Amino acid sequence: MVGDSTALDVRAAHRFLKDHVHRTPLVRSTSLSEMTGREVFLKLELFQKTGSYKPRGMAWAIQNLSPEQRERGVITFSAGNAAQGLAWAAARQDVKSCVVMAASANPTKVAATQGYGAEVLLHGTPPEAARFCEEVAHERGLTFISSYDDAVLMAGHASLGLEIVEDLPDVTDIFVGIGGGGMAGGLVRAFDETGSTARLHGIEPEGAAAMTRSLEQGEAIRLGAVSTIADGLAAPSAGALCFDLVRRRFGSVRAIDDDQILAAMRLLMQRCKVMAEPAGAAGLAGLLSAESEEMLGDRVLCVVSGGNVDLGLLKLWL
Repeated sequence: MVGDSTALDVRAAHRFLKDHVHRTPLVRSTSLSEMTGREVFLKLELFQKTGSYKPRGMAWAIQNLSPEQRERGVITFSAGNAAQGLAWAAARQDVKSCVVMAASANPTKVAATQGYGAEVLLHGTPPEAARFCEEVAHERGLTFISSYDDAVLMAGHASLGLEIVEDLPDVTDIFVGIGGGGMAGGLVRAFDETGSTARLHGIEPEGAAAMTRSLEQGEAIRLGAVSTIADGLAAPSAGALCFDLVRRRFGSVRAIDDDQILAAMRLLMQRCKVMAEPAGAAGLAGLLSAESEEMLGDRVLCVVSGGNVDLGLLKLWL
């Protein structure tokens, strides 16, 4: 999608979304603060519509479709959370939606996406499903909305960053999981708008470290395969638009292993009473794995981006 100046206006997106999505809680964790020696806050985006931050960008992207595009319908490729976000946002605005997911997609997320009203097509591996999505969009004349690499989408996701700046203006560091980079790009857009000097830290699973590899190579790349429990961060590529924003504004991006993500999930459940999915716990895992000499400020925030946990898998993991 390519939007006009209004579609790219993060303040306009924020005003629109106030009537459509939740303003999610931002809370201080005494336990995590004591563990780390600095004040630690959680932005609880798992309490968002559909259980993740994705409806922010999807609702704004659909709002900015042309009448013809709305009539034809929309499509995306997703591991699950963007699928639900698109399905929910499309149904709310009376637009038909189709979602392509890998054959290995989380059954809970597949069922939820269908429950929100989308047609779901399961196909191959994540890279194969992404290519298949392009084919279906072309054959049916559907408007493709990227689950992460779209400027209008990121303007919607910027509402998350604007809420953080409004609620915690003196935040010094923000840890956030990165898949393709849509939320990361939205945060950059929000901080560009507000002038926030908070340092951004991106965290990826080692088995799906597209942004980390992209930064090493100096350009957005596509991975040959992905393997991680954090399906919400298992994008097969780093978005080109997202890559440019992350490269310009993020203080650090690094990969961690799945065991560190599981440890963060357990900690969130045991000490904070928050049941995050693996992707949602990645930000905290990144904070906990920060090198002792790493320069962090005294007011740190972790974005808990989603809570769509498959209970069967949770039993196996924990």
